[in-house]
Amino acid sequence: MSYTPPTSHAPPPQAWELPFSREDPNMSVSLPGVVDTIKLLPLARRVGSYVYKEHRAGRTPIFDLNGITLSPPLPRSNAGVPLGGIGGGAIGRGFRGEFRRWSITPGRYRHSVIAGNAFSVRVGGKAVVLSMEAANDIPRSMKTWTWGSSPDIDLAARSTYHALFPRSWTVYSDPTNSNSRIEITSKQVSPFIPDNYTDSSLPTAVFEFTIVNSGDKDEDVSLMFTFENNDGGDEKDEAEHLRNNSSTAPRRHASTFDASGGNGSVVESAGISMRHTRRRKIAFEKGEDERMSTPVEEPFCSCTGPLKPPATYEEKTTFAMAVPGQEDGVDVSATVGFDPTNAVACEQLWTAFANDGRLGELNGDIKSTVGEQASALCQKTTVKANSSVTLKFSLSWDSPLAIFGCGDGLPRRHSIFFPNSASSQSSATAPALATIALTKYMSWESEIDAWQGPILTSPAVPNWFKNQLFNELYYLTDGGCVWVDSTQARKNDRGAGEGDAVKMDRNSGSVGDVDILAVCVAAMAKMEEINKASQTAQGDSAVIGEFLYLEGHEYIMYNTSDVHFYASFALAKLFPQIQLSVLRDFGLSVFQEDIEERKLLGEGERALRKVNGALVHDLGSPSEYPILKVNAYNFQDVSRWKDLPSKFVLMIVREVKDESVDKTAFLKAVWPAMQSCMDRAAMLWDSDNTGMIKNEGFPDQTYDVWIADGVSAYTGGLWVAALFGMSKIAARMEDMERSLSYLDKAKRAKAIYNETLWNGEYYNYSEKGRYNSGSIMADQLCGQWWTRICGLENVCDEDVKAKSSLRKIHEYNVVRWKELCGGVLNGAVNGMKPDGTVDSSCLQSMEVWTGTTYGLASEFLCEASAIKGDSEEEKKERAWLWNAGFETARGVKEAGWEQYGFGFATPEAWDRKGAYRSLGYMRPLSIWSMVYDMDLSEEWFLV
Repeated sequence: MSYTPPTSHAPPPQAWELPFSREDPNMSVSLPGVVDTIKLLPLARRVGSYVYKEHRAGRTPIFDLNGITLSPPLPRSNAGVPLGGIGGGAIGRGFRGEFRRWSITPGRYRHSVIAGNAFSVRVGGKAVVLSMEAANDIPRSMKTWTWGSSPDIDLAARSTYHALFPRSWTVYSDPTNSNSRIEITSKQVSPFIPDNYTDSSLPTAVFEFTIVNSGDKDEDVSLMFTFENNDGGDEKDEAEHLRNNSSTAPRRHASTFDASGGNGSVVESAGISMRHTRRRKIAFEKGEDERMSTPVEEPFCSCTGPLKPPATYEEKTTFAMAVPGQEDGVDVSATVGFDPTNAVACEQLWTAFANDGRLGELNGDIKSTVGEQASALCQKTTVKANSSVTLKFSLSWDSPLAIFGCGDGLPRRHSIFFPNSASSQSSATAPALATIALTKYMSWESEIDAWQGPILTSPAVPNWFKNQLFNELYYLTDGGCVWVDSTQARKNDRGAGEGDAVKMDRNSGSVGDVDILAVCVAAMAKMEEINKASQTAQGDSAVIGEFLYLEGHEYIMYNTSDVHFYASFALAKLFPQIQLSVLRDFGLSVFQEDIEERKLLGEGERALRKVNGALVHDLGSPSEYPILKVNAYNFQDVSRWKDLPSKFVLMIVREVKDESVDKTAFLKAVWPAMQSCMDRAAMLWDSDNTGMIKNEGFPDQTYDVWIADGVSAYTGGLWVAALFGMSKIAARMEDMERSLSYLDKAKRAKAIYNETLWNGEYYNYSEKGRYNSGSIMADQLCGQWWTRICGLENVCDEDVKAKSSLRKIHEYNVVRWKELCGGVLNGAVNGMKPDGTVDSSCLQSMEVWTGTTYGLASEFLCEASAIKGDSEEEKKERAWLWNAGFETARGVKEAGWEQYGFGFATPEAWDRKGAYRSLGYMRPLSIWSMVYDMDLSEEWFLV
C-alpha cells in the first residue's frame, strides 16, 4: 500500500486526537500502604536526609523529591508534543495551546505555565488568546486580555488537538465565536529527523497556521505571537539569582533582526531576539572524599584540576521569534519589548491588537515594575471568500553551553554549526536558528512523511499503535537530553558584569553588526558536511559527540544502563550512530574507578562509588560532572548488580547483527570492556564454575526493591543470552578459543536455568523460596526475548516453554490484572501468584512497569515471528501471539494515556489505582522494540 502524505494543513487520521473539552484526569502519586510505610520509615529517614543535604548544597538530588513528605512534582495531565530537536533543551506545550514544561537547563524540570507565551487571533473584529487558562490562573496583569476559557468564547467547544510526534495539529473552528466561517489549523513542526545528526539537534520549531474561509465574504485575520524572556525558572531560581546578583532581576535584552538579501537558499525573515542571563551557585565543589583515582583519558569537564571553581556561574539563553520577511498581502508588525507583569503595558498591547489587528511600539513613559521583558510579533492578512492563507512563525532558543554542577560546560551539538556560538554567546545563533527553521521545515516534513508513511499505512499493526509508537518518542526531545561536543570542555563566563552583554542595536533592523543571512548559509553548509561524516562514524564521539538523557523527569541520572537497555531500541532504530556512541561511553566506564565511599540509601551500608571492571549504572548527574563522576545512583551497590554486564553485551550484539555494515572500529573499541565486565561477573557470582551466576538475596538488578535469591528467571536468562552473544562476538574478533569457552559456559548455564526454574508452565521468579520464588514475573523471558532480537541460540531449551510461559503471563499478568483493575486493559503487572492474586512481596512486584510491558509485548511478537509454518495450528498460534502482544501494549495506551492522563509523560510505573511513580521516564521508548525487525508490509500473521 502506498502512502500519501496528508494535505499541507490537515492532521493525519492516525494522529492521537483530543478535544479541548476533555476533562482532565486527577493525577496522583503512588504511596505505600500503612504497613509498608512503617517498614519503610528507616529508608525514608535516609532518603530525606540525603535530599535535604543536596538541596541545602544547591544541588538537585537524583530523586526529585521535595518537602517533608518527599513528594515529586505533580503537574496537570494535559501535556502535548514538545518543541525542539534532540539535546538543545526542550519546551513542552499543553494540548490546549499553553507553554508549560521547561527543560532547557541540564537536569532541571520546571512545570509552570507562562501565560504570556501564547498565540492570539483576531477575526470578525474580536480577538482571543488561543489558550484555555482558567480565570484564576491568568496573571492579574493580563486580565484585560480575552482568553479562550472566557464563557462568551468557549474555545473548548470548537477545538481539537491532534498529536503525531514530532508534529501536532490544533483545529479551531470559528475561534472568536463571532459566527465567522473561519477555521484555523495550527501545525507545530520540530526537527526530529531519523538518521540525521545535525538538523535533529536544532532547538527550534515552526508554527504554521492555515486559515480557511469557507464563507461568502472576505475576512481580515490577524495572528499575534507573544513570548516572555523566561527560561521557565521557578521562584527558587529567581531568589537564588537575586542573592547572587546586584541587579534586581535576571538581565534581559531584546532586539529586532532581519535576515534578508535575496539569497535563494535561505528565506527572508524578520523577528525579535531576547537575551536572558541567570546566575547560579556552583553546585559541586570537589572535596577530599570525592576524587577519581583513574579518570578517563580525555576529561569531559575541565573542573578536575586542583583549584576549586568560583562560587557562581552564568547560564545564558537567547530566544528568537521570526516570521517570513516579505509575504504578499501580509502586514508584519511587532512590539519589541513589553513588561508582562505591568497591567498598563499588557492592556495597551492587547488594545492595539484587538482594535486594529496590528502592533506598534509601546509608549516610552510606561515604567517596568521588575524589568521582566517580553516581545510580540503580529501578522495581518485578508482571507478572501472560499479561499485560504497560510501564516508562519518560528521560535528558537539558544543555550549554547550545557553547564553542569561543577560550573563548567560543553558546547551543545547545534552550537558547533555556528562560529563562536558557545564561547561568546553569539547574538546571531538564535535568530539564525529561527530563520533556518522557516527555510527548512517543509523539507523536514517531507523526511518525516517518508519515515512515518510505511508504518502509518501498514496493515500489520493496529491504528491505535501507530500514534502511540511515534508519540512515545517525545522523550528523546523532552527527556532532559543533552547532546554535546565532548572535545571542547569550556570554562563558563562566570562573574561577567552587565557590560559584558552583547550589544543589541534596536534601530538598525539587525542584531549588532552580524549578518544573519551569512550565518545561516555557513551553518547549513557545515551541517551538511558534519551529517555526512556522521553516517559512518561508528559512534566515535569526536564526530557524533556525547548524548546524555535522564532516566526520568524525577530520576536525575544520565544514561542509566539498566533502563537504557529497554529504551535503546528507539535510538538503535532511528539514530544508530548515537546508540553506538552511548555504548562506547559505557565501555570506557568499565575501566574507571572512583574510590569515594558513600552511605547507600537502601540499607545504609557503605560502598565504593565505582569499581574497576564493573559496568556503570549511570553516567552521572548534571549536578556534578557526568561521565567523569559516574554512578550518581546511591540506593544499592550497583557494582553487585547481576544484570548490567549482560545488558551491555546484548546491546552490542544487536548493533552488529547486520554483518554487511562495517562496524569493526566500534567492536574493537568495546570488546575489551565486554570481556572485563563479563569475566568479573563470572568470577564473583559463579564461584562454583557451573556457568550460571546467582542472585545474592538482595535487590541486585533493575528491579531494585524486588529480591531474587539463587538462579533467577530475569538475570539468569539475560546471563545465558549474553554468554551466547560473547561467543558470537569472540568469533567475529577471530578469537576462537574464547568463542568456544563462552559457548561452553552458555550451554551449561542454559541447562541449569531450565532445570532449576522451569515448573511445567512457566519459569519461577527465583530458585529459593524465601521471596515468593514461584511468582509469575511478567519480565521472566527477557533473556529469551533478546536471543530472538539478536539472532542467538534460545535461552529456553524448547520453543514450547517460551510459548507456555507467555500464555501464563497473558492469562495472569495481563487478563487477570485487567479484571482486578475494573475491566480496563492496564498493561502487565510485574508479579502475580499462581493463585491469581498479585505478588505483594514489595512495591515493584505490585506495579505495572510501562517499559517492560512494551518489552513483553515485543517478546510476544518475536515468538510469533519465529513460527514459520503454514499449518492451521501454526497460523492460529502465530495469530494468538501477535494479538496478545498488541493487547498487552494497548494497556499502556488505554490506561496510561487515556484514563490516567499520562500523555507525553509516560511514567515508569503505576499501581492498581493508577497512581504513578516517576512521571516522564526513559524505559517506555522500548515500544520501538515492537517494530525493530518487523516486516511491516506483510499480513502473514492474520488467520
